[in-house]
Amino acid sequence: MPYITKDKAITVNGQTWWVNSAGSGLITEQIKAIINQVDVMLSHHSKILLVRFDLRMYQLTDNNEIISKFNRRLIKWLKRKYKLNRKGFHWCRELETAKQQHYHYVLMVDGHKVRHPIEILSKVKEIWEQQLDGSMYTPKNCYYNLERDNHNSIQDAIWRISYLAKARGKGHKPAQTKNYGTSRIKQAT
Repeated sequence: MPYITKDKAITVNGQTWWVNSAGSGLITEQIKAIINQVDVMLSHHSKILLVRFDLRMYQLTDNNEIISKFNRRLIKWLKRKYKLNRKGFHWCRELETAKQQHYHYVLMVDGHKVRHPIEILSKVKEIWEQQLDGSMYTPKNCYYNLERDNHNSIQDAIWRISYLAKARGKGHKPAQTKNYGTSRIKQAT
């Protein structure tokens, strides 16, 4: 059983951030993983572009094979298109009132090479809808341009993406299937 916090702030890597823990609270391990990858990406790049979108499915699966396929295709395209060395991401699987799971997704890339997500979102839509037979949803204000030394720009994004760690909707899956996945980029030395 994961630890759930209703705290309004969380400290990760010595920095304290406001988080959106209203309602069902946040899965502590997951929110820390999300914030850690934002922090790590900013240790490598003074600017990052952070993009948030949702991926919906038409039928329930008992594994996350489809999100793994999506990730491989998107990462391969990003590397080829933008010559990116590292791509940060975090996804979560949720099942609430619908009869099939959906995924919330956050992508982080070098903000010096990509400043706006329009081409990325177009490719996401192509991969998810045309190749993997799902539907994509892009929420309002779906991207953030973060700067390493601009606490406010980072805080706004962390507040927004903390939603991915909400406890509600998680756990409706077989035991071997994960609730979330994240990149494993290491801190710059």
